[in-house]
Formats: sequence, structure tokens, C-alpha cells
Amino acid sequence: MTHRGSDRRVVVVTGGGGGIGAAIATELGRRGDHVVTVDPLVSVDGTEVLAPSEDTTAGRIVAAGGRARASAVSVTDRDAVAGLFADLVDEHGRLDAVVNVAGITRPTGFAKGTEDDWAAVLAVHLDGYRNVLDAALPIMAAAGRGAVLGVTSGSGWRAADAGAYSCAKRAVASLTWQLGRAAPQGVSVNAISPIALTRMVTAALGRAGAGATAARRPGGSSATGGLSLAAMPAPEDLGPLGAHLVGPGVGALRGQILFAGGSEVAVVEPPRLIEVVRTSGAVSIDAVIDAVEAAFVAAEAAQATSGGSNARFGPIFDEQVDAHGPESRSSRVVVVTDRPELGAAVVARLDAHGGSARVIDAGGVTAGFDGARAALDAVARDLGGVDAVVVALATSTSAPAPMSTATADDGGWAAVLAEHADLVGQLHTDAAWTRAVSDHATAQATDRATDRATDRDRPVRLVNLVDAATAGGRSRAQAAAQLARAAAKATEGRVAAFAVGLEDRNQVDPAAALTARLATRADAGLAGAELVVGSGWIGLRRHPRPGASIVFGGPELPPWFDAALAEVVHP
Repeated sequence: MTHRGSDRRVVVVTGGGGGIGAAIATELGRRGDHVVTVDPLVSVDGTEVLAPSEDTTAGRIVAAGGRARASAVSVTDRDAVAGLFADLVDEHGRLDAVVNVAGITRPTGFAKGTEDDWAAVLAVHLDGYRNVLDAALPIMAAAGRGAVLGVTSGSGWRAADAGAYSCAKRAVASLTWQLGRAAPQGVSVNAISPIALTRMVTAALGRAGAGATAARRPGGSSATGGLSLAAMPAPEDLGPLGAHLVGPGVGALRGQILFAGGSEVAVVEPPRLIEVVRTSGAVSIDAVIDAVEAAFVAAEAAQATSGGSNARFGPIFDEQVDAHGPESRSSRVVVVTDRPELGAAVVARLDAHGGSARVIDAGGVTAGFDGARAALDAVARDLGGVDAVVVALATSTSAPAPMSTATADDGGWAAVLAEHADLVGQLHTDAAWTRAVSDHATAQATDRATDRATDRDRPVRLVNLVDAATAGGRSRAQAAAQLARAAAKATEGRVAAFAVGLEDRNQVDPAAALTARLATRADAGLAGAELVVGSGWIGLRRHPRPGASIVFGGPELPPWFDAALAEVVHP
């Protein structure tokens, strides 16, 4: 098919029907781009199609002298997104940028939310982003130019009990960081973490029982993470920044996430290793873990290492040193796995720690929340209760290929996308076991309240040992850690959740040793930490955090903005 070439840039904005998406689309139209707003125009929870309005974002751009059109495609429809982008290339000869703002909000958390709500939020926020990337990047790679701007959230990198939303937004951040390093030549992939007074924010606050009037009190409210709605920018205040970040001069910015508050931005740094301790060749891995646990706890609390020039651990690698960590009472531990070798190693370590382990073959469990709950309840009845649950599931390596024929030889971006193809399903499975453990802990606490004969008053421990050997696995591990950070508060202390990313599948023995320690007697200060098992070492990563801020008063960007941002990102 022939097309009419155009000198006017073509930019797609998903979620462009309102809020931040509309603000960015409007600014892009004002700058002379041909804008396509993609929005099925549904209610904030995605369950109801809204009545069409004559006052649309695209209509306002056209009325102001720009060029735009609207599409009702949903980002969850992979084929429709690909078809839309292909049609734009056929018609205009180009696709210069995509801004993916589309999102919904539903009530989910560590211990709440229906299975349908979890699935819907993950599908829109995570699969929707991946669908956009799958469709856009092959086109941009072929053209040698382009920009993608995703949207994550503070709920995806700060501690927050936002369930599916937190998991999805943390995975969006992880995918953005990874793609930034592997994106095609001439193509940038970045994301913003915006805060603005949108309908999603007000809907979430309404569910939390915090209305706008209460949140406007000085100091804000817990529902807003300490932010006052009175101080939140309007969505329109983010338009200039969003448009700028997909502009023609943004190519040097790759794989960055910017917190956006209208009058300032802050670069959000990815998780970074702050403690790394050798396990290869150690006489006793248990002794190594025993020796370094206190250092890991201190580093997790401070989000910084306490190390330096002093030798902290003595001869732990070369001598047999008896592990002398906190004593553990006999523990009833359930190991959920589809990796027999890893499961057997964990069970052996649990036996050595005085645990009584029972294995659930994950392959034989009915998928979904009900299936996980039924499987755990059956074992719990048999054991007379459960003290800890270890979930050690493989990450699929047979994910479908991306839409393009690109391979890792193209810089690795296609492989990164392919390895995220089943991530939503994997996070759904992880959530099912999290919910099963939470429900069991609640029921067990109720039983204790009526039967004081039991002395099992510790929280139920949940250890998610994530197969993080692939790009998608690393995003899964980050989402697991993000969810674990909310466990104690969300369950009133009934669950202590730990997350470990196994980045080298051959490190079975160190992974089993660390997992058994966490399940039975590790310091609770490691709950919610981002632990990792690498090739011959174990480590601790600090959580994502703002690294530097640029305050400019906004919303318009000053002429020195790019230079300052470049120095912040690449000092």
C-alpha cells in the first residue's frame, strides 16, 4: 500500500481522552504534531462504556488549528493496537512517538481485591504497556528514530498497599529501565511517575474513605502518602513535560523514570546493589548467611551499606564456623514449586533448620485464587496449621515471540519484550499464593483468639523465591518485592513476606539455604527487602528512590532543563 508521506510528526497518546493523557495530547497538538488519541472512554474502573461526548481531546486540538483524530482501541487488544500503528504508517509514512497513559483503578491490595480486579488492573497497566511497545518498537527500529513514554507510579516504587496496581507499575518501571539499555538505535524508552489531581486519584481516595475535603487539611493524609490534594498539580500542568519527553531532542535520555509534579521532576533511580557477599567456595553457606544477616538488616533499614574499609566477616569463607543465628522453633513449612530439584534442596535445608516441610506440586494446583487457597487449606488441615510458605515457581522460557522478526542481535530489545510476554500471568499466580497465605494467616489468628492453648503467635512467613534469570523474571522479582513491602501493615502483622530473586538458576544450594533461613528464623527486618542470589554471591538491593530533583516552577520547561537533566542522569 502506498502512503502519503508527511513532515508533520505522528504521535499516539493512549488514555488521551482525559486527565494527564489529554493534557499531553493537547500540548503535542499545540506544538504542531499530528495526534491520535487512543481511548475506549470507559469508567475509571473500566467496567462501563461512557456516553460519547462532542467535546473530545482530538476535537479541541482540531478546533485550535491542529491535526488530530480519536481511536476507541483498547491497549489490552494486542492485535488492534498493532493494526492501528500499521495503519498510521500506511497513511502518514511514520510513527514518531507513543505516550502510554491508559489506566484503570480497582480496589486491590496485599490482602484484598477480587481475582477479576487483579486481572483487569494487571492487563491494562502492564500488558497494555507491553502491547504498545510490541507494536511501536519494530516500526521505530526500522525508521531509526522514535520515542516511547510510559507511565509508572509512586505506588510502584515507594512502599504502598496498592496490590495489582503496585505490582503492575513496578513491572512497568523495571521494563522501562531494562529496555532503556537495549532500545533500538535512535529510539528512546522512558517513563514518568506523575502526581496530579486526576479522576483515578480521587476515585482511589474515595475508596480509602478520604474525601478531597479531608485530604486538603495541612499535611495531607495517609491515603495520599502524605501529599495534600491542595498541593497536587492539575493534569494540565504535566502536559509540557510529557510532550517534551517524546520530542525530537530527547534521544539522549534512555531508560529513565522521572517523578513529575508539575513544577519539579526527580530522577527515580532503579534498585542498586548495596551489599554483595561471596558464597562460591565457602565451607559453609549457612555460616556465611548467619554472619552477614545482621549487616543485611542494617543496610535494609538504612537503605545504604554499613561497610567500608573494615573487615566485617572474618574467616567465614574459609573455615568451618557453626551457624549461631536465632533459634527457631519447629516450623511447619509448605513449599510450593514446579522445580523438583530446587524444591528438594529447600526441603533438605528446612529439615536441617528443624522445619517440617510439605511440598505442593504447583503443576497439580487449579489455577487462580481459589485453587491456591484450596491447596494450602488442605495441607494446613493435615499439618494442624502452617508457619511458613515458600513459593518457588519457574519463569516460563517459552514465551511467544514479539510481533517483529527482530532478535537479540538488534540490541536485545526484542528479547526483553519476549521475556515479558507471560509476566501478567506469572504475577497473577504469585498473587494467588499471596492471597492464600494472607487468608490462612487471618483464619489462624482467629483460631488463636478462641484457643489460647496454642503458642504459635508468630506471623506466617511467606518467601517468594522468584526465578529471575530472564528480563521478565527480573521484573517479576521486583514486583514480588514491591508486594512484600506492604505485607505487615496490610495484614496487621499476621504475615511477614520476603522476596528473593534467583538470577542464576545454577545457584540452587545458596538459594535453598537463604530461603530456609528466611522461612524459619531470619530477622524480620529483612521482610520486604530486595534480596538476590547471583553467580557465586548473595546480595541486597536498595529500593528505587529519587536520586536528584530539578525544581523549575513549571509547567513550562526552562531552556536549561535538558542540560541540567543530562548532568543529573550522566554526571
